[in-house]
Amino acid sequence: MFLVDDSAPAAADLDRSLADAISGARVLIVDDNLANVELLREILSHHGYHNIVCETDSRRFAQVCADQQFDILLLDIRMPHISGFELIEMARKQIYVGDLVPILVLTAQTDLDTRRKALQLGANDFLNKPFVAWELLHRVRNALSTRMLYRQVLEQKTDLERRVAERTAELSAALVAAREGERAKLDFLSMMSHELRTPLNSIVGFAEVMADPGFSPLKPSDVREYAAVIEENGKSLLTMVNNLLDFTRTGTGAAELAESDFSLRRILSACVEQISIKARQRGVTIILADCESVVLRADRRRVKDLLLSLLDNAVKFNRQGGRVEVSARSDAAAGVFRLSVADTGHGVAKEEWSRLFTPFYQSDASLRRTHEGIGLGLPMVRRYAEMHGGTVDIDDSVIDQGSTFTVSLPLSRVVGAEGGEATPTPSFG
Repeated sequence: MFLVDDSAPAAADLDRSLADAISGARVLIVDDNLANVELLREILSHHGYHNIVCETDSRRFAQVCADQQFDILLLDIRMPHISGFELIEMARKQIYVGDLVPILVLTAQTDLDTRRKALQLGANDFLNKPFVAWELLHRVRNALSTRMLYRQVLEQKTDLERRVAERTAELSAALVAAREGERAKLDFLSMMSHELRTPLNSIVGFAEVMADPGFSPLKPSDVREYAAVIEENGKSLLTMVNNLLDFTRTGTGAAELAESDFSLRRILSACVEQISIKARQRGVTIILADCESVVLRADRRRVKDLLLSLLDNAVKFNRQGGRVEVSARSDAAAGVFRLSVADTGHGVAKEEWSRLFTPFYQSDASLRRTHEGIGLGLPMVRRYAEMHGGTVDIDDSVIDQGSTFTVSLPLSRVVGAEGGEATPTPSFG
């Protein structure tokens, strides 16, 4: 029997989460005296401790500890085979290295040498035999409070380290993004300076010739030629600025679609006609290969700009004597209307496909030096396609063989067939 003292610690005296952790603590009792073991178990069980393992053979200590993790060890000192001193040393140097598992020494010896040696080896507290219930409970609770607080600190430390690592990664990513943004801004400014300077040089140069009285009188044909050059370069600048403004507006959601019903074939023919001069200069043939005569309900200007961008790229990056094929077909099974432009040009490496739709990106530095453009063509195609509820994809692209780009619009945008007979399939080149 044992006496339950009124001063024994109650769960209400502790923080509830800490009290729950203490009552759920795993306790190991090692004592060769079975009566002592049973007494300790009864006292602790009576006060809410349920995870208690008892062992009377000290030789099994290492195996018992290997089988499960304990939160506190109650060890007798004087035992056959392996003493409590050896168990303390084993626990600190082999089993619980770097972990704060309190060790409560059970001893009938109160001499200073025993206490000094136990403390030197790593014991945390003593419990004199015979046991007094209130003292046992207080010492166990105090040791476990330290243990549980230590575990909470470790968990908080681990969580803090995780959060610091995550935040560091976020800041590093933000720094990389900022540097990439700064580099992209400088690249954009450099590219825009070049693209603006080229037509401006022509405009300013021919304007100076026309205005300088030092030059001999110009022939009317020369004046018309110079004025045409100025007009062409001025329109090129205006288109570039308009594209930048429209791309910015559509990106912020400030622009809306101006929808109307129009003939797709007429838009295609107009786009091919508009790009045909550049195509002839490069010896590229454009063919409307397989185009349904349908009426679309969409933003006429943006669909035209979308097609012009695809055709311009197909001609610009094609080879001398190359070919561009345009097709426009319904896909009832997929519920889309597909507009495809295929060329026989340089092609694009597959690892670059996703980057082609990044604003101001150009696939190759050498091409950047030899071909005009600010890298907004394909991003605008994607933007305009998405505004119409569609997508744009690279169906295929092989180096030195060519590429195929396809815009897929919802089939609901086809509102009917174009009236009259289909016009003959034209080719330009």
